[in-house]
Amino acid sequence: MNRLEGKVAIVTGAGQGLGLAVSRLFAEEGAKVVGTGRHVEKVEKAFAAVLEEHPEFEMVAMQHEISKRDEWERVIEDTVAKFGKVDILVNNASVTSGKYLMDIDEDSFMNVMKINVVGELFGIQTIAPYFEKNGGGSIVNVNSIGSMVSGDADGWDPAYSASKGAARSLTRHAAFQLAGKGIRVNSVFPGPIETPMLRESLQNDPAIAARVEANNPLPPHISTAEHIAQGVLFLASDESATMCGAEVVIDCGHVVI
Repeated sequence: MNRLEGKVAIVTGAGQGLGLAVSRLFAEEGAKVVGTGRHVEKVEKAFAAVLEEHPEFEMVAMQHEISKRDEWERVIEDTVAKFGKVDILVNNASVTSGKYLMDIDEDSFMNVMKINVVGELFGIQTIAPYFEKNGGGSIVNVNSIGSMVSGDADGWDPAYSASKGAARSLTRHAAFQLAGKGIRVNSVFPGPIETPMLRESLQNDPAIAARVEANNPLPPHISTAEHIAQGVLFLASDESATMCGAEVVIDCGHVVI
């Protein structure tokens, strides 16, 4: 507990799944959390449920279209106005196209790139001056093993795979460029994450269960959002103070087979 005591964090895509798990874990560890999302009412509802259980947490929802630079400027300015500073940025929000290689059109491809890559770039560019002024900060980019291997790992989605590959390279570049300013840029690479739909499929379809077990040999074969959130917490905290450009893979062994 209290691994983020006194810290202020911005988490994008905080309305569900991993973003919500990270926001809750950060609050449990003492951070003040600003959770953002394109549909702010979704974040507000998710945060309200957490705050009903833990009214002592400091969690605020903000509307945020990450592919727009001015929205980044507003969110960071509002965070500083609310809490006096910002120490941590978690670039978690991303999208997929839901299309295959030979079917995807230019607009669908470029939309994924704009959100998953340009949105991350804008976040880094906008927050870096605040971190530099404060003497440092931590940026954690949520990538995917889909930037390392294809097939099930990237959902057979060429736009998602390409965007995460670009974001992986961007993270390394930013880590190198910003290290001298005391700004750490690292990333986590989740494998399959448990959802109600996936869990139901594993329970009802032996073929899917066998495939998941073969592709992800380490039990329990799929991670929960909370498993991934622990990796994000480590990179956000001072425990990783000398890590820069690190790639933390949390995938039940998918990329080693």
